[in-house]
Amino acid sequence: MIFVKMETVVTDMDGTLLAKGGAEIQPLNKEVLLDWQKVGKKLVLATGRLDLAIMPFVHELDIKMPVISCNGALVRDFVNNEILMKSDISYDLLAQVIETVREYGVDYHVYTTERILGPTPTGKIAGFLKANKTLPENEQVPLTITDDVVGEIVQAGEFPLKVLVLSDEAETRQAVRDALAKLPLSVMSSGETLVDIMNVGIDKAHGLAFLDEAGWLDLETTIAFGDNENDIGMIELAKMGVAMENSIPETLAIADYVAGHHDTGGLGQFLLDFEK
Repeated sequence: MIFVKMETVVTDMDGTLLAKGGAEIQPLNKEVLLDWQKVGKKLVLATGRLDLAIMPFVHELDIKMPVISCNGALVRDFVNNEILMKSDISYDLLAQVIETVREYGVDYHVYTTERILGPTPTGKIAGFLKANKTLPENEQVPLTITDDVVGEIVQAGEFPLKVLVLSDEAETRQAVRDALAKLPLSVMSSGETLVDIMNVGIDKAHGLAFLDEAGWLDLETTIAFGDNENDIGMIELAKMGVAMENSIPETLAIADYVAGHHDTGGLGQFLLDFEK
């Protein structure tokens, strides 16, 4: 393979950067990406998670570049503690989404610029509640459990960015997607049991394009790594798009290259081979 000189790595987290379970960075990936930055190259995290929920990883990798989160609905610079770009869902549209989702009896969370809210301490919130017991204060995930998620957000004047629906049943997930199809939304999967709901036109490619236009990086010297439906746009947009071996078929089909499995440090090994 003949590569153009690359200066920026943009990586998904779950199924790409992180080891199985999503609780820790795969060791080879961590080693290689720290070395990547030591020589002056750039590292961008692009995740479906809320950025406030990945602070341990931001600190562990010493991230200096802005973070793309909520599938491109939010770009935040943690060095200067500044939101650079956000695409917040209107309160009326959010209410329509929640009303629709509730009809299917599925668990759901809402991500804002400030916190994660949900009606019950279940799903991803359950994991965050457990993790918060041992995390330092500056890495704890801000959480709110309330029966009136929309009312709480409206009263606080916050900016809702994403609704996450969780269901183990494929038919239910598809039914939710079909029911939301008439609304001006971007609906995609970020994991096997997850449905992510943002404003229409929002995906990780949107966040990546913003960073290019704002001068943070150059798409012509950018490698993007990912594995799922929510990674497809940025893999197509970057000069070099890399799917993980464990990717869904749709992601594998559009990638320029395929890296090894995320559990074996496929991202890190790809970069080591690339640099030879």
